[in-house]
Amino acid sequence: MSLDQRAQILTTITSATYGVRDLAQTLKWKTANVVSLLKKMNKEQLIKFQQVPHSERGRPKKNITCTPLGFAFLATYNKLKMTPLKARKQDLERAAKDAAYASRLVTNGHFPFQIFMELNMIARNITVSSETSETV
Repeated sequence: MSLDQRAQILTTITSATYGVRDLAQTLKWKTANVVSLLKKMNKEQLIKFQQVPHSERGRPKKNITCTPLGFAFLATYNKLKMTPLKARKQDLERAAKDAAYASRLVTNGHFPFQIFMELNMIARNITVSSETSETV
């Protein structure tokens, strides 16, 4: 499930008191999708369920409340949403080429991150050696 869906749920439950069924109706999502996402969010400690005492028969109702971690998640999400990413067509094409190259490395039995670290170390050594030769 996406971060946008998590943020949408957190925004909704902070505005009023909602149960699972109420939340599904408000968001106009399938109840099964809402339940599975709420379980994940509960494991991530973004939300918690509070049982509502009542005298009616049937399954006890649980209200969904936002935890302090959920409020922090929502604040960070809103802050990052305000800074849009700017990418040019060339940047996206380059990212696609890099992904294809990494995929070829994996198929040939190499570890892309390990190769990246080796190249990074080589570049750092070249930089250090050129700085040393300039000072001599």
